[in-house]
Amino acid sequence: MSTLTLEKKSALTVKVVTMGKGVTNVVLEEPRSLAALLQEIGVNGQMDVRVNGATAEKGYRLADGDQVLVVPKIRGGLA
Repeated sequence: MSTLTLEKKSALTVKVVTMGKGVTNVVLEEPRSLAALLQEIGVNGQMDVRVNGATAEKGYRLADGDQVLVVPKIRGGLA
């Protein structure tokens, strides 16, 4: 498990679980939106994102201890 420090003011720690890539603890300046976190860690629109197991809007304000799950969108089926 790695730790990535993005800001050092009033901080909160969020666990980011990226399927296929691992787990990272990210330390952020408060308050921080889900959209800002995703931009900082380089997640594009081709991912499904959940916060604490639930779907969250990009404007969701992250809290200390939140867990963000990032999963690539699965496509497939018959062509």
